Amino acid sequence: MDGAPRPGTVATLSHWPGTPTPVALWHDVSAGIVLRARARPGGLPDGVAVASIDHYDADGVIALGLLCVEGLADEHGALLVEAARVGDFDVVTDRPAALVAFALGALGDVEHAAAALGVPVPGGEGTDRTAWAAREAVRLLPALAAHPESYRTLWGNEADAFDASRRALSEGWASIEERRPLDLAIARVDVTHPDAARAAWGGAPLHPAAVHSSTDLLRVATIAGGRVEVRYRYESWVRLETRRPVRRVDLAAVATELITMEGAGTRWVFDGAGALTAALRLADGGESSLDPEEVVELVCLRLEILDAGPPAWDPYGMPVRPA
Repeated sequence: MDGAPRPGTVATLSHWPGTPTPVALWHDVSAGIVLRARARPGGLPDGVAVASIDHYDADGVIALGLLCVEGLADEHGALLVEAARVGDFDVVTDRPAALVAFALGALGDVEHAAAALGVPVPGGEGTDRTAWAAREAVRLLPALAAHPESYRTLWGNEADAFDASRRALSEGWASIEERRPLDLAIARVDVTHPDAARAAWGGAPLHPAAVHSSTDLLRVATIAGGRVEVRYRYESWVRLETRRPVRRVDLAAVATELITMEGAGTRWVFDGAGALTAALRLADGGESSLDPEEVVELVCLRLEILDAGPPAWDPYGMPVRPA
């Protein structure tokens, strides 16, 4: 689930591109695919005793829990699908669902999670820390979905950053400009504001969920002081069911152009259109010598040209990998 098929896989319930999930089961998140498979006659194969995920994230462990934990889908299926949406796409439509997703995300930081739960830190030779996080997540899911407010020790730090970011947007020291024809949102953040540190999360000057919940545009340029990056959201990497996003284009030539404009010693990179959340950015994460607004305007001009050509990443056009 929520990944690619492996040798011996009987059925794949995943929104990843190229996976052999039946079109009738498609959903924006893999957790939603599991709910549809459960509800559809013949949606799940007979005689299968093992379900697996190959990486840890909220959508994957929620999909696993919905399939394997008795009663979870019936009692909390809708909430958990929204939590999977928060985990994968940073789109918040429901506060309890966001808390569930933030708590599951915290479990991926094993030391923090073990301390928050009051259990020993997993260790020793052969310990699979990803497996530990997944087991804890599936174990906690029923109680977490029923009473997410009770798990502040897990979700508190991320929820605080999300709330501070939402305040930044409402107070005006952060803003979002939409350029809809280019599928581009421009987020601007005043990094000198006294609350700027509270709003930062995961290396970004604003929590991504505050930005992504405020705009449905899937290319995000962020200007924070002298730092600027342009990033594709994850929704344009996977195979969505509800919409067909503007396809990704290759920004490598734009990175080369910016290097020439910057001069010696500064290196712009583009992660590649096939990276999960591909970004055009400075390699060292530092500040550009260029005016960030001019960088964004250059990207906009190049997007107009590139969007008229073939895509560099098309999750709907990839060949299906057999199970």
